[in-house]
Amino acid sequence: MKSSYLIRIVDDEPEVCRSLRFILEVAGFSVQTYLRAEEFLRTEESEIVGCLLTDVRMPGMSGLELQHKLKEIHSSLPIVFLSAHGDIRMAVEAVQAGAVDFLVKPPEAEALIRVLEKACQLHSERRAIERDLKDMENAWAQLTDAERGTAELVSKGFPNRQIASILDVTEDTIRSRRAVIFGKLDVCNAAELSDYLHEIENLRRTVTW
Repeated sequence: MKSSYLIRIVDDEPEVCRSLRFILEVAGFSVQTYLRAEEFLRTEESEIVGCLLTDVRMPGMSGLELQHKLKEIHSSLPIVFLSAHGDIRMAVEAVQAGAVDFLVKPPEAEALIRVLEKACQLHSERRAIERDLKDMENAWAQLTDAERGTAELVSKGFPNRQIASILDVTEDTIRSRRAVIFGKLDVCNAAELSDYLHEIENLRRTVTW
């Protein structure tokens, strides 16, 4: 539901903030406004699903600089730009850096709401990916160094005898480690373990907002 989405508006014009808040709250969104990018960065609660709607030209940190800062801190919050001064160069730079869209003031209400819904849904998907990756990495972190080394060899399909020879331990040790590894990672066999490790790598590559 829209009410569960928080739209963060960053614009140095109080009247613009009030107008956008009215439009978006009538549409069912939750809204928080900021007059400066620096204020937003100090108080932002990034855990709440939603998006950022920001002007480009502002005193202090600009919208594009704010976008770069959020990228530096690996924020997954999607950004929609809204500016009366936007030009093609700015729009291209913003979108190439990952912005969802670049709209010109004053926006058409229905078009703005559609874009913000898209951005909020994107953030919901990103947060789910981040949670999945965190859960998998936490489980992987429960393994000892010896268990991780064994897990990597098991995932590649090496039999116990060969793994034991490579690691200079007994086959009984490898069998014991396999059972512990499968239990900690909640997998049943070498194929599932291999899928698990591939999924972690895929998620890590994905989380590059």
